[in-house]
Amino acid sequence: MMEEENDKNVLDDLLQGTSDAVDSHMLDTLITKVDELKESGKNIEDRSLNKKAYGLDIGTSRIVSMKRGEDASGLESADELNAFIAVSETKFLKDMLTKNKMAYTKIKDDIAILGYAAQQFANTFNSEIRRPMKKGLITPDEIYALPVMKEIIGLVLPRPDEVGQPLCFSVPAPEPGSEMDLVFHEGMLRKHLVGLGYKAKSISEGMAIVLSDLADDNFTGIGISMGAGMCNVCLSFLSVPVIVFSISRGGDDIDASVARTMRETVNRVRVIKEESLDFTRTPKSNLENALIIYYEDLITTLLNALTNILSRAEKLPRLNQAIPIVLGGGTCMPNGFKAKFEQLLKEVNMPIAISSVRLARDPLRATAMGALISASV
Repeated sequence: MMEEENDKNVLDDLLQGTSDAVDSHMLDTLITKVDELKESGKNIEDRSLNKKAYGLDIGTSRIVSMKRGEDASGLESADELNAFIAVSETKFLKDMLTKNKMAYTKIKDDIAILGYAAQQFANTFNSEIRRPMKKGLITPDEIYALPVMKEIIGLVLPRPDEVGQPLCFSVPAPEPGSEMDLVFHEGMLRKHLVGLGYKAKSISEGMAIVLSDLADDNFTGIGISMGAGMCNVCLSFLSVPVIVFSISRGGDDIDASVARTMRETVNRVRVIKEESLDFTRTPKSNLENALIIYYEDLITTLLNALTNILSRAEKLPRLNQAIPIVLGGGTCMPNGFKAKFEQLLKEVNMPIAISSVRLARDPLRATAMGALISASV
């Protein structure tokens, strides 16, 4: 009871200044919503969560599913690279893929090698993978995009045990000028998931980060998902998304820029970035130097966009206390990234006070976790 009373006091304090008079019914509604989301998160931790709910992170780089575990392990997740390589069909190729348990599907006259198997194939033959998504959205110029994505989703998400099983999937925040592309993207994904038998709803990636990691802050703070195709941002106030936006730059842009500058393949740059990049030590090569330079440029662009949008916002809550930033997504995985982000944050004039910068507890699965919490409410 003491903890609940303290939470209510904190919420009351946070609401001070948002209007001349706080509507008591709205306050009760917000508190109830926060409590429900907290309970959903606690249920995940104590393993009493409905086993049927699914969270699904559909990202440019990877697709991740998460659900309550069948045993004492707590949670179960599965992930696949959201990528493929199309090659001409031959019996030898099909036999080789089957023997090595590499995921593939037939599309027209081609064999599409899927997911991590496509990455392995590309590395072996020094070729480039293809992506069904670009900048967070289904790629309109990729003729195999939709059939390939449906197959990759099927690798991490089984058909539901019963019709109407709850599922929440992630979508990017709209970028000015591309709102209709998001409508198509979300609509096609929802149609596919409902067609499988799920009761599907969507959540923005930034809000999913908030649900995953800001329960102790009453879901008040800034969630940032730094993915391959874009960076998604959500300022949440008592679990209500107040500002949601994205910038169409992410880890893929870093890879492409470094590859172009250093005359390397994108795949090799990506491998070095994911396996050895470390912001806490002196770069070992010009390639690592280039990675750090383009990383700094991405973070600075993101922080400038956040500063500008917050400064222009007309309905920004007048918070009486500093709020945290929590970072998720594969682009924030290199060692020392948080310290680099904090360093560059000090160089911008943020219009609201930031209490701390945190990495999500599980950056690669935070969006799927937030989606699972949302699906469970």
